Amino acid sequence: MTIRLHGFISTNPQKVRLALEELDLSYEYRFVDLFKGLQKTDGYKAIHPRQKVPALEIDDTVLWDSGACLAYLALREERLWPKTTAGQATALNWLFLESSAFQDLASNFFFNRVVMRRIGKTPDQERMAKAHKKLKPLYDMLESQLEQQPYLLGDFTLVDCAYAPWLPVLDLDGWPNLCEWRDRLMARPSWQASEFRYGLEDAR
Repeated sequence: MTIRLHGFISTNPQKVRLALEELDLSYEYRFVDLFKGLQKTDGYKAIHPRQKVPALEIDDTVLWDSGACLAYLALREERLWPKTTAGQATALNWLFLESSAFQDLASNFFFNRVVMRRIGKTPDQERMAKAHKKLKPLYDMLESQLEQQPYLLGDFTLVDCAYAPWLPVLDLDGWPNLCEWRDRLMARPSWQASEFRYGLEDAR
């Protein structure tokens, strides 16, 4: 069966695309232009009832949540995922932290630095400052986790894919391990293959 990913330039579908590239799985990528409202068509609603991205069609089913996509791919492929139950518990802790706390705050930066810029509006600096303050304890946790290792669990895993798309839009000065982790992820071939198009060169 063909694996089909419906996505956009936004972070959540990019997590899944990055994972597919890392796993070297053949897949069809369908760009859903949210700016043009293509997610609101009847055809797409039949795939994703909430009319959002990503939607991953795989193994005669559809996964709608980026974290669910990553967990499913880990179970399916039995690669880029810890082998021990203790390691898997750690992986799930970090994966669910991203979905339950990290992305809600980080999305302020993506929205203001990427989306607002693309539609010709001025970023809300105050909103980003408030989000940055709340992100600091999470940055500290990540910084500590990366103290003696290149990736969150030591070796690269699909958990790194959950955080990777956020890192270029965030203010990480003062967290050197996070900066090195970001640069390491962006240097991977999968990053280039995923065609990240944030256009941040002069966004700040």
